[in-house]
Amino acid sequence: MKAQRSYAEAGRWMRNARPGRIHRLRFARRSLGRGLVMGTALMGLIGLAAPSRFASVGSRTLGTGWPSLVVIGLIALCALYAIVRREHIRSAIDRGREPFLRPLSNISGFDGAADALAACPDAFKTRFAIGWIWRPLALFGLGIVCTFSTAYFVIDAALARFRVGWGQPAYAAGFLVLGLVVFALSADKLSTWRLAVSVYKEVTSGYRA
Repeated sequence: MKAQRSYAEAGRWMRNARPGRIHRLRFARRSLGRGLVMGTALMGLIGLAAPSRFASVGSRTLGTGWPSLVVIGLIALCALYAIVRREHIRSAIDRGREPFLRPLSNISGFDGAADALAACPDAFKTRFAIGWIWRPLALFGLGIVCTFSTAYFVIDAALARFRVGWGQPAYAAGFLVLGLVVFALSADKLSTWRLAVSVYKEVTSGYRA
């Protein structure tokens, strides 16, 4: 019972650390857009280098006219986006690395969640990691897979000169909608993901001085 109370207390500290209002749809749209940019660039490069990896009959490679130019144009737009947003991208990477490098004791709820989790047995600490770290990360990863799948069908259709059946746009739209839903579902736990990582690391392995 004491372990359960401590675990529940850790959960309360984590929930209290969330922003006052979580804009699920806004987060989902932004994540979807960024995932599509990354997916389009990656799939475009694969399509140019190894078109045989794409399924549509008639998929071709460089030197075959406008399909290749369309793909190159999409890759160029993605590269331009990355250049324009490079500071934001660098900041996002730094924020993702931060909880692995130092305790986020400046965030409200860190001390309370860490103390409560420290009072839990190892099984509850693992449960905390699964629920607050790995599950939202897995959901976010699934959303990225969905956006990459959408990008795959777009590049595949371009390489096939858009001579595709109705299934192609249907699959692309389906993965797009699924990605939006998955990102929206992960928004609340991801809002405290950095804090959860820092709390778990503080309690289990600690930080080097």
